[in-house]
Amino acid sequence: MSIENKEYCGTMVLEVNGVEYETVSVDTTTKTNAKSVPTMNSKLRSLGSIRGTKEHELKLEMLVPCDGDEPDWINLRDGTLTLYPACGSGGKREIYVGCTTEEVGSKYQVGKEAVRSITMHALDLQTS
Repeated sequence: MSIENKEYCGTMVLEVNGVEYETVSVDTTTKTNAKSVPTMNSKLRSLGSIRGTKEHELKLEMLVPCDGDEPDWINLRDGTLTLYPACGSGGKREIYVGCTTEEVGSKYQVGKEAVRSITMHALDLQTS
């Protein structure tokens, strides 16, 4: 039995409305909101489920540039965020459309770079 050596993408690049920004981290979560339907039956368990509306949540940590060249995060509405692998050997892009900011925070630490913590939701996720 042979072991195949796969290549994995480690670095992702974030574009906001077509402009690349310095990113510390990106956490994405998609909730399906599917739920079981409790029923009264002799098996004493749910016998089915319903589909829910998908929700896409993004949590970003962005570096704060000294020149102030960053998007107006607090007023970002209907934006497009694209994540793509920087490894250059393929991999799928994740395109979040209809992004709207929910929260913006800042974090300053001694000996570390300043970051913005941004929470937003997206209306849809497309992959290519």
